[in-house]
Amino acid sequence: MRYFKLPWRLLQRSFHQSFIVLWCFNKMQAAGDKKIRDRAPEIKAAGKLFPRGGGAKECLVTQNGEDGGRKTPALVRQFQRMTRPEPGVPRLSHAAAPPDKDLRLGIKTISSMAAVDLINPSPKTKFEHVCVNQQEAIYNSNQKAPLGSSHNQSPGLPSGLNPLSTSFGLKTIRTESAGDMVNPQKTASESHNDWDVSEIVDRDYDWSKFTKSSLYGVPTPHDNSGSGANTALHWQGDSEKSAEVVCKRLDDFREKTQPQLGQVHDPLAETLKVDKDHTFGTIVKPDNLSAGALMHTNGPSTYEQSSVFNSGLLSSVRNILKKNNFCNFDGLLRALLYTDLNGIGKIPPADVDEVFFQFDVPLTPDMLDMLVRWCGGDSGVMCSDLVALINWKSEPNQSVLDRVAANIGQTTSPHLKSKYRTSSQKIKAIVGEVKLLTTQSHGVPTIRSDLPAPRIKRVADHTNYGDESGAYGLMYPSIYSNKGVHEKDFFQPRDEATIQGIFDKIGVSMSREVFHELWSEAQKRDPRGQVSVESFRALMEEVQANKMQHQEQQNELAVPVA
Repeated sequence: MRYFKLPWRLLQRSFHQSFIVLWCFNKMQAAGDKKIRDRAPEIKAAGKLFPRGGGAKECLVTQNGEDGGRKTPALVRQFQRMTRPEPGVPRLSHAAAPPDKDLRLGIKTISSMAAVDLINPSPKTKFEHVCVNQQEAIYNSNQKAPLGSSHNQSPGLPSGLNPLSTSFGLKTIRTESAGDMVNPQKTASESHNDWDVSEIVDRDYDWSKFTKSSLYGVPTPHDNSGSGANTALHWQGDSEKSAEVVCKRLDDFREKTQPQLGQVHDPLAETLKVDKDHTFGTIVKPDNLSAGALMHTNGPSTYEQSSVFNSGLLSSVRNILKKNNFCNFDGLLRALLYTDLNGIGKIPPADVDEVFFQFDVPLTPDMLDMLVRWCGGDSGVMCSDLVALINWKSEPNQSVLDRVAANIGQTTSPHLKSKYRTSSQKIKAIVGEVKLLTTQSHGVPTIRSDLPAPRIKRVADHTNYGDESGAYGLMYPSIYSNKGVHEKDFFQPRDEATIQGIFDKIGVSMSREVFHELWSEAQKRDPRGQVSVESFRALMEEVQANKMQHQEQQNELAVPVA
């Protein structure tokens, strides 16, 4: 907020003018309430006199007032209670009933029985039971199945049938139990091909030629010591290395996924229906470059210049600009044309190199050399053709491609010099590039030295109040930090007893008088009269240095001159 100082005479004049205007207005208002006096009756008044009327009171009178105007019908007023109610009348819906203090909505409930009588009724008398039985005797359910007895089925049965002694259905004949049916007691001859353990099956063979102890087939070599199984597991002849028995499914999977010695690893060979000598990919035509040139990483300048326009190199250049998000092609063209002093649209290759360097175009010198040679070379670079070739947002015209193809065989390479620029130079973060004293700084400073450091810093507080160590302290920390003693502990003000106790613990012994003199001197050097460990240590080193210097001077004076 800004405050302006006005001269006193100007304020006094404005106050007087305001007071005069207010006084005149009050006089005119007081005179308007009285009868106007005509001081020149012989002179006819100018203007036209209108009859008085149309005041605020007359304008505010509604048609429903006492002036006898047309009134709104009652049916319409019923619907206007919600949209345009009368002054002082609450807004009500047209479906709501008119407000009445004595009106009560709903049905009035008549009290009948108390809840106590319903929960715990009084016992009925014998007369009441007889009356209830007579009232319930007319129901069909009470006649057929009275309360406390079974259903009477005699009215629906044939006459003469006794329901207690008569039974219906077929009588079940008991023969054997369920256990005998599941496990019948049969002899060996009556069984259904069921033999016990070690029982010989009798198939009615003719035993006149063979006995029951005869064997069929070729005998299988057998050894109870297990030599046959040992031979099968050690089929390679080495008894220490046994054969690994794996599942066939696992072996097929390993054969498909793991490379085999002397074979090409092709896991999709079974799914592709191609010949064994089929080759995938595009055939690349061999060039004049050898493996040695590729291994020694020779630059593109050493390659043979082709006389045919290479669209692949141009696509690579446009792809590089697209990946680096370079889009300022209009500004690049204006800058190139600005350097054209002759107005013919051609500039020297050196100017193209300088403009591309200032616009930070992400192209190598070899790529820029190739583009310059395509667009004119040493005879002059066509600015519009150059920008049209590298503009990845649109395809170049056929006329541009024809001119480029014609220039390739006629122009020579200018061999531009490579320039180097650091990342700091790109944002002008170098010494002398930006005047910091005249440049306004924005944002919040990293080190908040303008804020007082809290006495107890929270864990979630990441603000640097200027009391933390810098980059040098992080790279070369103090040896005291390993013991939990930080830099602020050395500069913290302490009392005399604490300072003396600290120096006594580290082995610095001095008398009470010497310590008091050093303490007094340290208090004089501090504006607030406070003493820390660092200030007291610096004072001790200064006193010790002065003492050693004085001792050296005394020794020099004591040496006799030869």
